Amino acid sequence: MRHFLICLFPSGWRRRYGDEFEALLEERPLGPFVVADVVLAAIDAHLHRRGRDIAPHPQRSFRMSLRLGGSAAILGGVLFLSGLAGGQLKVFGEAFPTAVVILAGTAALLIALVGLSSFQARQHPRLIWAAFAVPAIGTVISCIGLVAMRTVGDRPFIAGLSPWAVWSIGLFATMAGSALFALATYRTQVLSRPAAGLLAVGSTVLFVIILVGYSRIGGTTSGPSAVFQVLMVAGLLMFSLGWSALGWAAIRLDRPATAAI
Repeated sequence: MRHFLICLFPSGWRRRYGDEFEALLEERPLGPFVVADVVLAAIDAHLHRRGRDIAPHPQRSFRMSLRLGGSAAILGGVLFLSGLAGGQLKVFGEAFPTAVVILAGTAALLIALVGLSSFQARQHPRLIWAAFAVPAIGTVISCIGLVAMRTVGDRPFIAGLSPWAVWSIGLFATMAGSALFALATYRTQVLSRPAAGLLAVGSTVLFVIILVGYSRIGGTTSGPSAVFQVLMVAGLLMFSLGWSALGWAAIRLDRPATAAI
C-alpha cells in the first residue's frame, strides 16, 4: 500500500524524495485520513510540478490537506451559495445552471471535509471521525441525487424515492453534518473558532428553516413566504461564509510551514 501511494507522485518527485517519504510512511499507521493526506499531497505535487521546485518537501506532505482542503472549502462555499441562491431567487434567470453549480459546490465541500478532517484528526481522531461521517455521507447522497435529476428525471430512483427526494435527504444530512463538523472544529481549536461558529450557526439555521419551511408549504400551491426567503438567504450566507472562512484559516495556517521549508 505504501509503495502504491508513493507511485501516485510524479516521477521527478519520487526520484528526489521517494526514499525519505517512504521512511516517513513507515513511522505511522496507514489510517484513512493518512491515506487521504497522501493522495491530496500527490495531487498538489502534480499541480505544481512546473513550478520552481518539483514538489514540496516530504515533511510537508502531511500538511497538503490544509492547502487543498482550504481551497476546496472556499470554492465549495461560494459555489453552493451561488447554486442555491440562483435557484431560489432566480436572480440569474431560468438559464442559470443551478444543478451543475450545486453539484460542483457539493463535490468541493466533500474534498474540503476530507482535507480539513485529515489534518485535524492527527490531534483528535475519534472526535473528527464522528464529525466527518455524517456530512461526508450527506454530500455523497446529494451528488447522487443531483446526477439522477439529470439522468432519471422524476421517476422513482432508489427505494421508490425520486431523485429530488434523494437530494433533499442528502441536503439535510449535509447541513446537520456540517453543524457537527463545525462544533468539532470549534472544540479542537486547530482552525478558526469564529469561522467554525459561523458555520455551525449557518448550518443549523438552514437545517431548521428548510425542515420547517418545506413542511409548512408541503401540499400547498403557495410558495415560500418573504420571511422564509430572507431566513434562507441569511442561512446560506452564514453557511457559505463559514466554510470559506475555515478554508482561508487553513490556507493561512499552511503558509508559515511553507515559508519555513
